[in-house]
This record gives sequence, structure tokens and C-alpha cells, in this order.
Amino acid sequence: MKITNLFTRSSSLSLIAAIALMASCQDEDKRLTASDSQDISEEAVTDSYYQDLDDMGSVAIATPSDAQLSTGRTEESVTITVDDQRFSCATVTLVRDAASTADVPKGTITVDFGMGCTDARGNIRSGKLIFAYYKRRFQPGSTVVETTDNYYVNGIKLEGTRTSTNVTGSTADAPKFNVVLTGGKATFPDNAVATRESNITWSWVKGATRLQDELIIDKSSTASGTTRGGRTYTVSLQADLVYKRTCFMAVEGVKKYLIDGTKEIVIDYSVGDCKNVNVTVNGVTHQVTVK
Repeated sequence: MKITNLFTRSSSLSLIAAIALMASCQDEDKRLTASDSQDISEEAVTDSYYQDLDDMGSVAIATPSDAQLSTGRTEESVTITVDDQRFSCATVTLVRDAASTADVPKGTITVDFGMGCTDARGNIRSGKLIFAYYKRRFQPGSTVVETTDNYYVNGIKLEGTRTSTNVTGSTADAPKFNVVLTGGKATFPDNAVATRESNITWSWVKGATRLQDELIIDKSSTASGTTRGGRTYTVSLQADLVYKRTCFMAVEGVKKYLIDGTKEIVIDYSVGDCKNVNVTVNGVTHQVTVK
């Protein structure tokens, strides 16, 4: 089973722009200011870049054959070709652990983008991604530990350790993963730094057709950090976020930001029509249409 670009999982910048224009006649603490908009936008972009690492790790680990992934009584290095446009000019190397077996494969996959690779969507990546895997991705209990080596995407340097664990009860259940980011750090082209820690649990529920698939982010998921402007933030969910392939944003769920411990911004996606959301800023609610 292979995951390739499952869903769009970041907030749309057009959504952020639309929200930023609302309630201009309200007091500042009851409207979304330019600083709020920038902070939420940067959080969404940074989150999407880290989630992209998960997706690329899943694709890379699903690519090798069973023999390449697990066979061998000694460490062995092989170069593999990944059928995904994000890897088009990268060198992908798999090194099997000496203890790897057919039942419990173990090893490391390194993706080297060199001085810069541009994908079909115009994203530019450089440096290295390292994925240390234990067991097959869709086996309960499998893990992937993701780290970076001088890795940049679109001029933003990403650091930190992201550990993804398959927490599915059995192979008969919908795949479910817990992903923990520690020591997350994003350095922007102007050398400003944002930090991030997160603990996210998500599941992939297959529908009758591919377009009916759903990605569900559990409401227990959280994130926190500091913006490059020095403000603190926390992100929590009041209801599961549900994404579908047919919509660029969530169609169900409620996401809450708390900025500097005082300003609460709640985005409610439960309108479900892929164009409207309800936004509440410190108790004042408005419906926003995203074009």
C-alpha cells in the first residue's frame, strides 16, 4: 500500500487572506490583525512542510522491493528510484541494517537533493532527508524516525526529529499513525526563527472510490511554538479535522489557535461546503467565504 500526495493538509493562504479582512470595525482583540494573519499563515505553511516529510518518507519506504528492503545478513547499500515528482532529481539510497529480516525489515533511506531540486509544482528542496525505518510502514508498531541534514524547502531550513508510529490495532483497521515532532525549528531567509513541537494522530479511511477517501486528524492532536515575530502560540482541536480529496481545506472539524496566551482564534470547518468557514475571534463569530 502506497501513500502519494494523499490530501491537502495545510490551511489555504486564500482562507487566511479572507479571514484577515473580516471585522475591521471591531476592537483589535476581537478581529484578526495583520500580525495574527501572518502568524497563522506561517504556522500552516511550516506544518505543511513537516507533513510533507511524512508523506515523502512513506513514499520512499514503500518503493523498494521486499528483497531490497529486508534481505541480507550484513549492511548493504542500494540506490533506488522513487516514482514521485518530488524525488525527480534526488539521489535515494537505502542502507539495510545488518539485523534486518524479511519479517522485520530495518534500515535507513537517505534522500539527497544536493544543491537544489525543483519539483513539478515549483518547490525547491536542497540538503538531505534521512528516514530510519523499523518494520513495514503499514504493520502495527512500525516506526519511521525522520531527521534532516542541512535541508531547505523554498528557502526555509527545517530541523528537528519527527517520529511516526503506526498505532493501528490490526492490519484490518484503517491505517492510523501518531507523529511527534521534537526540536522543530524553521529558519526563514531573513534568518528569523520559528520553533515548533507537535503531537498529531491521523488516520486514512478508504472510501468506495479514491475520491471518497478521508484523512482524519484526531482531536487529541496539538502543536505549539513561537513565531518568527517572537509570539507564542498553541494549536488544538475541538473536533476531529476531516479532509477529502475533493476539497482544498477541511470539510469538518474545529481548530483553535491561542496566541500569546490571550487571543483565541477558532476556525470551524463544519459548514462542509468547501467554500465557507465560521471564524470566531475572542467570542465574535463571522462566516467567511473562501474564493
